[in-house]
Amino acid sequence: MATTAVMGEHTEAELRILSALHDIGVIVLNIDNPSESEILLPARRKTQTDWQSVNRIVEQNKDFETFIEYVAIYYQSGKIVEKNWNR
Repeated sequence: MATTAVMGEHTEAELRILSALHDIGVIVLNIDNPSESEILLPARRKTQTDWQSVNRIVEQNKDFETFIEYVAIYYQSGKIVEKNWNR
């Protein structure tokens, strides 16, 4: 997740909770000088997929459903259909 500022008394604490639950990272982006941006919370790589969350998002977002279908094709066949990925 990227933001230009973390404001509010409890915002950083909430971000830490989200990071711990979902392994997301948070970057505070310096829009004037991106090289001075700060990684507030580093992301962690998940070793297992949260299929409950994937299924929930698929139901809510047709673009994500299509993306998951492309991933399934790749894992089943090992083939990348470039026209599906390079939009």
